[in-house]
Amino acid sequence: MSTRGRPTRCDPGRNSNLLETGSLWIMSRLPDFSVVVWLRKTDAFAAIKGEMLGAAVTEPYESTEYQGMVDFHWSAANLVEAKRLADALRGVARHRELVLLRIMSRVDGVDSVSIKDERRTRH
Repeated sequence: MSTRGRPTRCDPGRNSNLLETGSLWIMSRLPDFSVVVWLRKTDAFAAIKGEMLGAAVTEPYESTEYQGMVDFHWSAANLVEAKRLADALRGVARHRELVLLRIMSRVDGVDSVSIKDERRTRH
């Protein structure tokens, strides 16, 4: 919630990107490219998060915690910028707590790219 008319990130759902300014809700467009990290919340979480945010140099536009996992989403103006950010995060990907490092593309004809993907599906 915003207290001084400044927009704040609200998370009414994983696939929405809503900002609240006072009582006005604004729907903003999801970025064409984003870099997504899933980080397991363990005792090492704070240190790894600090390392990750330092490597990224910029704050994520969205972060959600769910069932012991925290995801982080950074927007990128284009694929080159997304690759640059993902490359900056490769060093952090050495940690087993980092489960996913992925460039997501919403652009037709440009595939998403997984740099690290250790998600496990439950059957």
